[in-house]
Amino acid sequence: MKTSHAILAAALTIAASAGAAQAQSLNTEQRNNANVRAQLNATIKDIGEDVALTSAAIGNSFSADGESLGSLNNYQNFWGDVRSDLSATVADVAGDVSVTSAAIANSASVEGDWIGHINNTQYAAYDPTATLNATIQDVEGDVATTSAALSNSATFDTDFGTLASKQVNQAGVYAGVSTTIRDVAGSVNVTAAAIGNSLTVTGF
Repeated sequence: MKTSHAILAAALTIAASAGAAQAQSLNTEQRNNANVRAQLNATIKDIGEDVALTSAAIGNSFSADGESLGSLNNYQNFWGDVRSDLSATVADVAGDVSVTSAAIANSASVEGDWIGHINNTQYAAYDPTATLNATIQDVEGDVATTSAALSNSATFDTDFGTLASKQVNQAGVYAGVSTTIRDVAGSVNVTAAAIGNSLTVTGF
């Protein structure tokens, strides 16, 4: 019996040690040399609740959510072409209407309590392009339309020891919105955003 307990205790110790060792560092490398396309064409009428339409084209995407790491290394390289197109006609909606077209070359998002060392490297060379064409009418709630094109985007929400981030954009970035909106009872928000490099750091 003692031998069995000893073996079990040793196995649990080894498993715990292995898990701790694996949790010490996280390394990710993403490369994309191909074109990425997303296209959404929609006609929507007579809806009793909310309407949400999304067209999203993403080259490289990395996200992590945990407690603690010794180090995190993220490398993303996008040499393709990313494009999102959305065309919509929306009418007679009782709730809210949200329409989004997004084209992203590289995206990284990390949440945690503590990371000792963070290294982030992102390269983009070709053109993220997002277009949105919409006709929206007779809406009882709010209306929000967004066209967003991003080359490199990184968000870190964690306490950390050191953080080094390098973002290189050699691409043209294009976001276009063409909308006709009428007869809306709530608020109306229309956004076109073209961003080369974006870094957000919080939690420290």
